[in-house]
Amino acid sequence: MTLKEKKIAVIGLGWLNALITPLVFMIMWNWFIVKIGAPQINYWLSFGIVLTADFIIMMPSQLNEKVLNNDVEYRYKLNILSTSSIIMTMIFALIVHLFVG
Repeated sequence: MTLKEKKIAVIGLGWLNALITPLVFMIMWNWFIVKIGAPQINYWLSFGIVLTADFIIMMPSQLNEKVLNNDVEYRYKLNILSTSSIIMTMIFALIVHLFVG
């Protein structure tokens, strides 16, 4: 994969992660948290919660030199890891939901 292709992949995967993470959070919330008495949430509320959590959790100290220097290879691997983590979380949540639900 060329550097240009990796830059495009980094941008695409970044947007994909930004849009899918609230969807997975919303689905998991509505599957599990609603059962203990919380109200259901929609995508946009989920998006706000995820955005707020990212803002609170992401510390400037977590930004390492590779991210600050825009190391494309590092960001590419980080986005691949993040996307696979989101997908695996959804798969495990689905399995739990099928047995609990």
